[in-house]
Amino acid sequence: MTDSWSLDWSHGSVTVHSGAGAIGRTRFRLEDGREVEPFHEAPWITAGEAVEPEVRNLRGDWPCLPFGRVYGPDDRLVEPWHSLVDAPVPASALAESDFLLHGYSANAEWSLVSKTEREIVLGLDYPPDSPIQRITRSIRPLDGQAGLDVAVEILAQRRCVRPFGFHPNFALRGAPGSFHIEPGPYKFGLTHPVDEVLARAAPNSRIASLADVALKGGGHERFDRLPFADDREDIIQLCGIEKGMHLVDHHDRVAWDLSWDTTKLPSCLLWMSNRGRKFAPWNGRNLCVGVEPVASAFDFGSVIAGADNPIAKEGIATALTIEPGTPFTVGYRLVGNTLAA
Repeated sequence: MTDSWSLDWSHGSVTVHSGAGAIGRTRFRLEDGREVEPFHEAPWITAGEAVEPEVRNLRGDWPCLPFGRVYGPDDRLVEPWHSLVDAPVPASALAESDFLLHGYSANAEWSLVSKTEREIVLGLDYPPDSPIQRITRSIRPLDGQAGLDVAVEILAQRRCVRPFGFHPNFALRGAPGSFHIEPGPYKFGLTHPVDEVLARAAPNSRIASLADVALKGGGHERFDRLPFADDREDIIQLCGIEKGMHLVDHHDRVAWDLSWDTTKLPSCLLWMSNRGRKFAPWNGRNLCVGVEPVASAFDFGSVIAGADNPIAKEGIATALTIEPGTPFTVGYRLVGNTLAA
């Protein structure tokens, strides 16, 4: 049975669900008095459809430990990535829960630890065979602001190396090109190195700007103006990012600032889900952008993230090293402001 808990504050309200510890419907009250709801909720949730556990909780944000899933030889990775699918796991053997999409945290029911007028705290114990012992998640509204602080604390029972990320998903409700992505400085970007029929970007292309991304069919296109006019599914990782992300939603007339400790989560993964998946339960209905602070190599899971992959070779961490007895903490802040006319 899925539970949920809500908080109201001066500038909005937030609901958190036990399923994946996911943030659901969240209203922010802006300076001009308007209320906006930035987060996405999967169409099958809205329609009340029963779906498999791995996508059941696709809402506004949840923690992913480990981030992604374990890719294998049949997953159409291009080189040099494909050769890494059989890389040795660097610390602690994989547990059964490591093979779940975005880990046990994204598939399990969390428990309420505490709820006050200022904060909701949830907790989740991992299965005994996992090197992760427990993860705790807090959601705290910002006093006097249209904003949230979201954080996790991770405890390990054995030393392990695992990718981790948050998964904020923003709804794309406006006309094509109405949602602008303006990243802080970053070292380089990479397109998803997978031969994916649903993608338009050329796989494993290095990019200097989201405004100039190479396409599979030749030419270049802007990937910083969403939604796209055509149906597609693309993923881009911005590596070595600084100062977070600035997101401008012209449809809702709001600008969002997403910031986090980039020394701990040094990349931002952009999941551009633009009605490309036609199979169930997606059925060409999903329209959102994930703006995801990560220490990960794309969504490739624990094996590739812990290996000497092309991103790690450039000095950018693609996994966390978590030691027993030493809690690892990290979080992000999201603040909204009225877009100037």
